Amino acid sequence: MSQFNLKKAKEFLMWILFPPCCPACGRSIARDEIFCPCCLKDYFPASSGDREWKQLPAGVNLYAAARYEGSMREAIHRFKFSGHAGSAAILAPLLVHALRENGVKPEEIQLLVPVPSRPKKVRARGYNQSALLAREVSRLTGIPFSETALLKTRDTRAQHDLNAEERQTNLSGSFRAEKAAVSGKHILLVDDILTTGATARECIGALKDAGASSVDILVLAVTQHETGYDGAANRV
Repeated sequence: MSQFNLKKAKEFLMWILFPPCCPACGRSIARDEIFCPCCLKDYFPASSGDREWKQLPAGVNLYAAARYEGSMREAIHRFKFSGHAGSAAILAPLLVHALRENGVKPEEIQLLVPVPSRPKKVRARGYNQSALLAREVSRLTGIPFSETALLKTRDTRAQHDLNAEERQTNLSGSFRAEKAAVSGKHILLVDDILTTGATARECIGALKDAGASSVDILVLAVTQHETGYDGAANRV
């Protein structure tokens, strides 16, 4: 049996043993689906205007799959807070689609870097959801991936109960990038959600300080207003 056929057989066996489920509600879905038909009706793709209020540095491109509402909001909640680590493999194609829609070719990106999570959160959850997403995007596109190129050097308060100014102060100086890993490279920063942009700005600053030639952002969802969201998805 050829390697290609062996890979397909393994994928089919995994589908039989662990059938995919809708990341928003848990219903069974077909192999070529991401959301079940019911949840798909409540899925809202991101638009070009969704960069507003984020105050991202000049020259930084934002690629977002969806708006943080409806089915995507539920999917992120289940992914982050209910132990559904397998959602990364189901949702990652949406990130790849966001890149393609914006004309980004894999060979243009030299390294995928996930936003580091608070150490306390990683210990409690068992995984960093952004790292899982970045790893899946790497698998689908062939873009190199590093979970150690950007590190969080200290624990910080949860962001959800802070205003925009407090969030920036809370995160100031809490990230460090490895110069050997990022210097001279076009970096794609990967996260699950972009809210005020405070975390993203700090990460971009750390990557730039370490010599990254350029940094863009890829996220599953983006909020629609400056103050962010309901507090559950406490990140950027």
